[in-house]
Amino acid sequence: MIWTLILLVLCYLIGSFPTSLLVAKRHAHVDLRKVGSGNLGATNVYRVLGAKWALIVLSVDILKGVVAVGLSYLTIMPMFMAPLLKIAFGLAAIIGHNWSIFAGFKGGKGVATSCGVLAAVAPVPTGMAFLLWAGVFAITRISSIATLSAAFSLPILMGLYNQGIVNITLAVTIVFLVIFTHRENIKRLMRGEEKPLDFSKWRGKN
Repeated sequence: MIWTLILLVLCYLIGSFPTSLLVAKRHAHVDLRKVGSGNLGATNVYRVLGAKWALIVLSVDILKGVVAVGLSYLTIMPMFMAPLLKIAFGLAAIIGHNWSIFAGFKGGKGVATSCGVLAAVAPVPTGMAFLLWAGVFAITRISSIATLSAAFSLPILMGLYNQGIVNITLAVTIVFLVIFTHRENIKRLMRGEEKPLDFSKWRGKN
């Protein structure tokens, strides 16, 4: 039990690794918490540094979720606990990403790390949700609309692909987390003030 708790804390610390904050300080000499939206996610990195660094941050943040789920295999627990442990470890990483101990308990919105967790737990429904995200984003160019659309589709897709109550519960939990972390975006969407991403920054800064 103690070993499992240690691994859970490790998952939180992995999720807390402030990828975007370090990248912004190293390559632009700015505190990402004080520029753009102030968020430590890949979207704000894109706005401040461009696509190259946003993709790097996105990749690392997704990897956080994958690694966290992988660490669940190191626990010494009954096999029937495995699905719950995967979820617990994944959620620990997501919470760490959203409220990083290394960044004054600020962070991103948990989307990339959630994708990593979901891809490790249920790759097919996650892939379908990503395709929905890509389609909505291509049409609207608004990341929050695409993210919310994909998040709301997840519980349905989990059910359609017979993923079981544990994974459906994970999907529902992530929906609530996404709503919470996107609450300001939702307010802007309701006021018609949410801005689409500027694709002219795709070449970004080096």
